[in-house]
Amino acid sequence: MPVCPNCASCQTVKNGRIHNGKQRFKCHECGRQFVEHSPKKVIDLGTRELIDQLLLSRISLAGIARTTQVSEPDLKTT
Repeated sequence: MPVCPNCASCQTVKNGRIHNGKQRFKCHECGRQFVEHSPKKVIDLGTRELIDQLLLSRISLAGIARTTQVSEPDLKTT
């Protein structure tokens, strides 16, 4: 079984499939549902806090993407 990306627990179980047929898993420790080898990038907490501060400073998304090295589509989902 894959390791949970949220809490690094090995106690995961299969939990159905997503719309394109990939296997979905659920962690027993934290309850998070995830897909193994997901193309979605997980942004760490320190970078998220920096992004929030830059947004409050009214810096453009393109500028934030360059400084934090996070793509613009990933910025829009955070």
